Amino acid sequence: MRASNKPGAIHLAEIPAPVFADERATLYLGDTVELLPLLPEASIDALVTDPPYGLSFNGQAWDDASGFRESLPHIDMTGMSAPEVFETWCTAWAAGALHALKPGAYVAAFGGARTWHRMVRGIENAGFEIRDQIAWLHTTGMPKSLDLSHTIDKHHGMQRADRVVQATDHDGVLGATRTVLSKGTPVTEDATRWEGWGTALRPAFEPIIIARKPPEGSVVRNVLSHGVGGLNIDGAGFADGRWPTNVAFDASQADALDVLTGTWQSESLSRKFPIFRFDRKPSAAERPRAFGVSHSTVKPLALMRWLVTLVTPPRGMVLEPFAGSGTTVEAAAGAGFCVVAVEKDAAYVPLVRSRLDRSSRA
Repeated sequence: MRASNKPGAIHLAEIPAPVFADERATLYLGDTVELLPLLPEASIDALVTDPPYGLSFNGQAWDDASGFRESLPHIDMTGMSAPEVFETWCTAWAAGALHALKPGAYVAAFGGARTWHRMVRGIENAGFEIRDQIAWLHTTGMPKSLDLSHTIDKHHGMQRADRVVQATDHDGVLGATRTVLSKGTPVTEDATRWEGWGTALRPAFEPIIIARKPPEGSVVRNVLSHGVGGLNIDGAGFADGRWPTNVAFDASQADALDVLTGTWQSESLSRKFPIFRFDRKPSAAERPRAFGVSHSTVKPLALMRWLVTLVTPPRGMVLEPFAGSGTTVEAAAGAGFCVVAVEKDAAYVPLVRSRLDRSSRA
């Protein structure tokens, strides 16, 4: 990558004061690419995060190449495609994480099915070892598919008189939404030929990348010197102490598996895997609001707690570079860990604080 001559924001010389701090959590407001290199070197025990996927989710700049470019004003991205910009950005935040993490510390980071390879390349480019990935199987995904038949009619300048679309403009989790209640009848011959065709599958899994900062010397020496370098197999066990797997289910997927397979060796097959419940329409407990604000991409609290427990030593320090609504922050604090978090959007700070308040009452 080339250095840019374009003027950018003045780089901070030291970490700014946190917007929130207590004995459990410290929250910084700012760009994680800029802030992570300012954290004390080799001070963090693990990183658990659900970062942007680079999919332009719901038109949000924080998940789009335009937002990633803003984080990297010192890099000349002329001629880069959007996926290349995303990979460059992933390399940048991962390099900051490498600085802050102790030798041998683990990373657990969610990725999007279309773009996770770019994130993995970025994490590896920064200097991490790729150790594994966990497949998170769920039933909550919505198809992001183009209706080819309808789009062909529009291309020909034709409108379907019987097409029914319901639009909402409330301030819900996703803001204004549109739901197609009836596709309508194709008008043109071309549209009729392509009726029933789309461009995407319904997402039903997300990969979680498991990476590690290279240990100093052997794993044993690293564990004894730095207190990190292993996975908490017993602590992350499930169903009467089963070994953690690299596949995890939500409850609906587990039920479907049992319907299809029945029992094996006198028990349901789903008991071979960890299961984390997450409702299709999350309750306030899973998707909190504060001052009218909610976050649009929230993971199950139990899943994040499991990941934190898997990769973090007891009473260790967790880094969450993309705090969002604070799911990882709440999961870590509620499980007895300390957490350092960064969030770029000030609107989500009350959400993080509300989660911490809830965890302290639990």
